[in-house]
Amino acid sequence: MNLQYINENLTRKSFLRLRQNTVGGKTGIERTSALMCFLAFDALLKRTSITPPVNLDPDDSNGKNNREVLTREFSRLVQLKSGIEPYHVLNLGEVSGDGSPEKRFSSNFLTVSLKKATTNGEVNVYPSRPSNPLLVLGLKATGLKWGIDRHQEWKANLPVFLKDRKTKTPFHDLACFVLRQRGFVSSATALHEGLVDGLAEVFTPELCVFWKTQLSLEKVYADEVTEPFQDTAPNPFADCAWVGDLKPISETTALASRVSYLEGLLRMHHIHFED
Repeated sequence: MNLQYINENLTRKSFLRLRQNTVGGKTGIERTSALMCFLAFDALLKRTSITPPVNLDPDDSNGKNNREVLTREFSRLVQLKSGIEPYHVLNLGEVSGDGSPEKRFSSNFLTVSLKKATTNGEVNVYPSRPSNPLLVLGLKATGLKWGIDRHQEWKANLPVFLKDRKTKTPFHDLACFVLRQRGFVSSATALHEGLVDGLAEVFTPELCVFWKTQLSLEKVYADEVTEPFQDTAPNPFADCAWVGDLKPISETTALASRVSYLEGLLRMHHIHFED
């Protein structure tokens, strides 16, 4: 059976619909980062067939390998274009070109959030803001010092991370983005069914069942697409001019990303700063 790909034009339309309703601020960046981290963790579970919790101990061979897989999955989700002009996504619906996703993920999540959990005797949740965590970290929550697992309320919390965006079909549009250049085996002719087939090759059955339900709920709002798939590999971000306000990278976005990192350092050292 031949591989199918998401139609390039559909990917572009979906990506633009994922933009925030309001411009600026760091909420969109924080939520995108947390969402992609959760999806990367689920993709790790699918790829490795590990039953969670997962060990991410950097001094253990299995833990080190799991960290590398998690980092690669995160990068694959957010990386749009490599080479001389490396583009990636800091905030869904926007294209940025600052630094590497691998280094950002390592410095923000592995070095701050995960490491903090190894010395904290309480249950650590991620993200800490908004109060709708997707993951749990550390010994108290997982039984492993460097452990990571899904939060028990992840199904209820996940939609929060797609709020306040232009789209009425966030899970359709997110699926198109995630599958933007992935070939998948499917005989489906309708977008809904094809997305389900494609997601099943990337993520665990637990996440796919949840995602399928969300797609079904959104069908009433979804536009009818006559040609949702194409036979050849697409490259929707080869030329990013269609994105419009391309900023590799805006000062506001760079500052928001830096602020998030510094706040993480303060939390790691138990320095109170939020009043």
